[in-house]
Amino acid sequence: MPGQWLPEEGRRSLEKYLVPDEEALVFVVRKHWITLAEPILTTVGSGIVMVALAWTLGQKFADAANIVFILWLVVLARGIYLVIEWRDSWFGATHRRLVLIHGLITRKVAMMPLEKVTDMSYARSPMGQLFGYGEFVLESAGQEQALRSVTFIPSPDQLYRTLLGTMFGRKAATKSLAAAKQQPATEPSSDESVRLAPTTPTADASAPSVPTEFPWQERINEFLSDSEQTVRLPDPSDD
Repeated sequence: MPGQWLPEEGRRSLEKYLVPDEEALVFVVRKHWITLAEPILTTVGSGIVMVALAWTLGQKFADAANIVFILWLVVLARGIYLVIEWRDSWFGATHRRLVLIHGLITRKVAMMPLEKVTDMSYARSPMGQLFGYGEFVLESAGQEQALRSVTFIPSPDQLYRTLLGTMFGRKAATKSLAAAKQQPATEPSSDESVRLAPTTPTADASAPSVPTEFPWQERINEFLSDSEQTVRLPDPSDD
């Protein structure tokens, strides 16, 4: 999968527009090759027509044949331009945003932060189901969107699941971070409060309970318990 969704040429093209040490590429792909079908077929078909007209008009209308050949060169130049533009255009995603790079003469970079995406629809026309491409339509809270629709996405089912997984993971991480910031300063729990509270020595159950507001009673009890008997009864054997 890394080799398929992260080609070396695509990584080099997108890394120039990423924030160093802040973004990591999830995937980067070119648009589906079906986008080249029209310019290639147009160039080949017009070339066949040009050869036929040049062969027909060559002997009697040499100037007309030259005009036809020049017109075909224009069509050929257009086809070459579109092929080069397709080769240098990339659609990719990081853990933070979607990026679309396109344009050959005027280089354009359109992006959409993942946290701003509120909805994304995925469509495949009958031709898309036949040849294996689709379209992503992104919705955000803002009015103006630099990146709203990406057409001719190759392997759309796999990339759709990959993109949704990245979006959900990003939103879950954002919610966890917001919840952590809203929590008040940590306080010791009830268990910790009990563990840290100073222990009070347990009083002996056999000791008399004396209120602390009458200390003189405690002294009298101690004196009586330690004193010896001072009156001795007479012993009958002394008689």
